[in-house]
Amino acid sequence: MSNSNIIILGIALVYILFTALFGLYTKRFSKSSDKYMTGGKALGPFVIGVLMMSEFIGTGSTIGTAQTAYKSGISAAWNLISLALAFVLFAYTMAKKFHERGEYTISGAIAKTYGNRARVITSLIMIYALSVVNVSMYAGGAATLSAILHVPHAMAAIVVGVITVAYVSLGGMFAVAYTNLIHAFIKYLGLILALAFGLAAIKGISGLTLNLESEMFDWTGVGISTIIAWMIANIGSIFSTQYIIQAVTSTKDDVKAKKASIFAGFLVIPVGIIAALIGMTASIVFPTIAPAEAFPMMTTLMNPFLAGLVIAGLIAAIFGTVSASTIGSAALLLKDFYNPIFNKQSSDAKALLFARIATIGMGLIPIPFAIFAPEILNTIFFARALRTTLAVIVVLMFYFPRFSSGRGVVLGMIFAVITTTAWYLYDNPLGVDNIYIAAATPIIVMLIDHFSNKIHNISHNETSVPR
Repeated sequence: MSNSNIIILGIALVYILFTALFGLYTKRFSKSSDKYMTGGKALGPFVIGVLMMSEFIGTGSTIGTAQTAYKSGISAAWNLISLALAFVLFAYTMAKKFHERGEYTISGAIAKTYGNRARVITSLIMIYALSVVNVSMYAGGAATLSAILHVPHAMAAIVVGVITVAYVSLGGMFAVAYTNLIHAFIKYLGLILALAFGLAAIKGISGLTLNLESEMFDWTGVGISTIIAWMIANIGSIFSTQYIIQAVTSTKDDVKAKKASIFAGFLVIPVGIIAALIGMTASIVFPTIAPAEAFPMMTTLMNPFLAGLVIAGLIAAIFGTVSASTIGSAALLLKDFYNPIFNKQSSDAKALLFARIATIGMGLIPIPFAIFAPEILNTIFFARALRTTLAVIVVLMFYFPRFSSGRGVVLGMIFAVITTTAWYLYDNPLGVDNIYIAAATPIIVMLIDHFSNKIHNISHNETSVPR
């Protein structure tokens, strides 16, 4: 290993150690399962806003956006710009409603309208979706480690996964929220440094216009259909993601919940634009690399100390997302499965122990899948497609609660997950993105259920009328 790589790794390890110790310090504030899961409602709107955006500026979004921009140009930024619009829409339509409902799990909120069977299916779908998110995070981290240290991708995925799991299981929601403030700063710093050195290598912004085809500057380059699909998926993921709801219910009132959502939206926009420009710059400086290495390879233009900061930023991106995802999955497992079945006496000590074990388990499961993950951004949007199904249910629950029965909701979710997964695995047949399948399937099934119930009621009334 070269001296430069030793310095880079050293800086990255110092960063991991520092934030891990900070997480251990905040562990003292997570001595109950409530504080582990919601921070005891002691978190301000800005901190919650940072937590809410934490998944969406992980390695999947930063490296994935750069990867897509390497091939398609500036339009790759829409995957995060549309996310900002989704956050603002959430602030004005859903934040207050979730806060008023008082449930910190998406499944608990849905169960109040559609019953316990809907709770179980919702919980399983969300755990599935959050696990796919972690697959994309580990894949992005593995691409970074593999590019910098020249180690096999599989080995890199295992190392990234194990270190991340050890890190994120420390302090629960309280630790996740405050360490994510540090992570957010380091992510932004890493993005700015990578772009600055890339632009310097091509003689500034003018180097982009001189060396790239005009199509790379087309804001619709990835296709209008893809941009619309990204918008639907982002709205779906924001409206239904477990830890978004967990974060909203961690605020003291619905006004702070709304502010947190708006903060999250504004913080996301620069990330999308900078990451896209990094990918475009990398296509000039490193024209023969694999697109997934566009962002990590920027570190080779820097001295090892600055490169170490960029790598620390990429590590921060992993930790921020995986911590939020695993805490979200642990909350669902705790409230929907462990407490009702194994902890009926409501022992908080048992609940807290299970929450920590579940956090570790849900962090480890995605590691093997990250070794074989396809394009990172596609994997991210598959996870968001799964949550779009739940978002459809959430919108109907709040605004059209009598649209379907609990049976229709359960069947709609089950069919949607099966068809969306199959559509994704078969690489979007007929050119139709799996996100559209995820949004349309539950509506179709629930419509069938709605009209079948009407027909049944009419038939029942006719047969009950005396002749």
